[in-house]
Amino acid sequence: MWPLKNLVIYALSYGLRILDWIQIALSRRCRVVASNDVKIELIRIPSRDSGRYIRAYRYTPANATGKLPVYLHWHASGWVLKRLGIDIHLCSRISKELNCVVLECDYRKAPENKYPAAHNDTEDAVLYVLANEHAYDTTRISVGGSSAGGNMALSLSARLGSERIKSCFALYPAAHLTHPERLDTVMGCVSDKFRSGVVIPHWCMKLFINAYTTPGTDMNDPRLSPMFYDASKFPKYVAVACGDADTLYRMSFDLMKKISGSASGTNVDGSRKFICVPNEAHEFNTFGRTRASQEERDRVEGEAINMIRASWRQ
Repeated sequence: MWPLKNLVIYALSYGLRILDWIQIALSRRCRVVASNDVKIELIRIPSRDSGRYIRAYRYTPANATGKLPVYLHWHASGWVLKRLGIDIHLCSRISKELNCVVLECDYRKAPENKYPAAHNDTEDAVLYVLANEHAYDTTRISVGGSSAGGNMALSLSARLGSERIKSCFALYPAAHLTHPERLDTVMGCVSDKFRSGVVIPHWCMKLFINAYTTPGTDMNDPRLSPMFYDASKFPKYVAVACGDADTLYRMSFDLMKKISGSASGTNVDGSRKFICVPNEAHEFNTFGRTRASQEERDRVEGEAINMIRASWRQ
C-alpha cells in the first residue's frame, strides 16, 4: 500500500510542478525588478553536507560599500514546487530601500527530500551569513518567506533566537501543519471573494504534507509547525500578512494572536503585527492580476520594510 501511495505522491507532485511552471511563464509580467539599482548574482552557499551547495540569488545595492545588513528570503513551494527567483520584486525592493544584501535562497524539495531537509537548508543559509562577519553586518540579520518559506522563516527566527535574528516577515505562512485528516481544524478563510491569487484546496495541502513528511513525523514539532513555539522564542519584531480569502488565513491569524498576546494579532507597540489583506487569496503578490492587487502587494512590502528597518535600529 505504501509504495502505491508514494507513487501517487510523486506523480501529483511532478504534475503540479509542470502546471506551476506554465502559470509562472504566463504571468511573468506580474513579477518585475522593483529597482534597477540592484545587482543580482547567482551564488552557492555551502551546506552541512560535504560537497553539496545551496543556490541563492544575492541582491546588492549598486555602489554599496562596507558591510551591509542581510535579509534572507525563502519562496513559496508547498515544499514541492521549484521556484527560486520568483520573489524578485520583493527582494530587489528590500535591497534598494534598506540598503542591504538580500539572499533569496533555494532549498531541497519534496517528495525527493523529506523533513527536515528543507529546514536544514534554510538554517545553513543563516549560519553561512553568521560565519562570514567579514563580509556581512551579522548584528543585523532578518529572515522572511512566503507560505512554506514563511513557515521556515518563522521557525528559524524562534529556533536561532533574537540575538541572531532581529526580525521576521512571513507572507501567508503555513504556520500550523497537522495530520492531513485534521486540516479542517487549522485551515480556513473569512471571505470567498478575491481579485488575485489562488485558493489552496484541502487535497493539495494534504499532498504537500504527505510529500514532505513521513508517517512517523511528529506534527507537534515546533520546528515543523511554528505555532508550537513559545511566544517568547520569537524576535521582538514579527510581521505576518495574509489575504482574507486565503485558506491559510486562519492559521496565520491564530499564530499572530498567540505571539502578540492580542485578539487583534497586533501588540500595543506594533512590533508584532498581523496584516490582513482584503479581497486577496494565496500568492496575490506573485500572481497579481489587477492594479488593486499590485497596490496591496506594494503596501504589504512597505510594511515589511518598515518593520525590518525598525528592528535594525534597536
